[in-house]
Amino acid sequence: MKCLPLITLSLLTISPVIFAQTTRTTRVATNRANNAGTIAEYDKVIAMDPKNAGAYFDRAQAKVKELRYGDAIADYTIAIAIKPDDAKSYNDRGNAKKKLELYAESILDYDEALRINPKYKQVYHNRGNAKSELKEYKGAVEDYTQAILLDSAYTSAYTGRGLAEGNISMSQEAIADFTKAIALDAIFAEGYVYRALEKVKLNNITDALADLDKALAINPQYARAYFERAQVKEKQGKITDAIVDMDKAILLNNDNARYHNLRGTYKMKINLFNEAITDFDRAIEIRPEQPEGYNSRGYAYYKLGITRDNYANAVVNYDLATGLGKQAYKPVYEYREQAALAMGKFTLGGK
Repeated sequence: MKCLPLITLSLLTISPVIFAQTTRTTRVATNRANNAGTIAEYDKVIAMDPKNAGAYFDRAQAKVKELRYGDAIADYTIAIAIKPDDAKSYNDRGNAKKKLELYAESILDYDEALRINPKYKQVYHNRGNAKSELKEYKGAVEDYTQAILLDSAYTSAYTGRGLAEGNISMSQEAIADFTKAIALDAIFAEGYVYRALEKVKLNNITDALADLDKALAINPQYARAYFERAQVKEKQGKITDAIVDMDKAILLNNDNARYHNLRGTYKMKINLFNEAITDFDRAIEIRPEQPEGYNSRGYAYYKLGITRDNYANAVVNYDLATGLGKQAYKPVYEYREQAALAMGKFTLGGK
């Protein structure tokens, strides 16, 4: 019988506990590579090896998948305490904080990640996103620019920079960035919509409409593209066409209060006041805390006129809009008093 090599005999005598721990550690390393694994598996690894920064990081990633951002932040924090020079842990903790709308805190994490690794392009992008959320658009533009300098084909960085530029009246620069993003991704329907919006600001209505048509050719189920195209058509005086686009937008997304409110506004332009009121009813049902729906419905009742009830409904809706606005909600005062005067002309029991 052939004798086994000494090293093989040594492997066979390894205790089951050590073998199990080694197997789990290897599995964690593998899971980190493919972003798989379960929280329970990481719990076991951490119980055996409380200083395993990678296990805390991986468990945090698994918690992010379950939308448990607060718990994930706690695990990222432990991973960072064990391994403070891991830029990815800071970046991903920043991302989790951003999910919780802790934008200022997320920026601090991104700052630290960039201190460790100044060439981490995703962190510049992520910090740009956080700054945009805080309306720090100039700083966001600078961050997106750094990301682009590190990767000239970074589509989402061009998009982010374009959006930030659009918010600080840099429409030409924004159009150039959206054009670049579209060149990098020919089926980027959102890019066409974003570019169209900047063209509208420059009163380039024809080209804006062409971009929106292209977005819908790419994605015929893109509700926002119909919504934006409706507004362009309204600018052209094509109210009926605008309503058709809003019909399509609402068919795709019936739970958007803005869509119903806009379609109701267009219907009022062609004197379809009862249909408009139905749209405003739906907008209010979706977002009862917003003054716009009440204000629009008040105006529709005022324009419908004829009966005391319509004028009374106008006054009630205007007052609701004012109360929700918590200040002089300008459109209200244009017709509220006129509705009240019209209502007063009827006898108390009149209709």
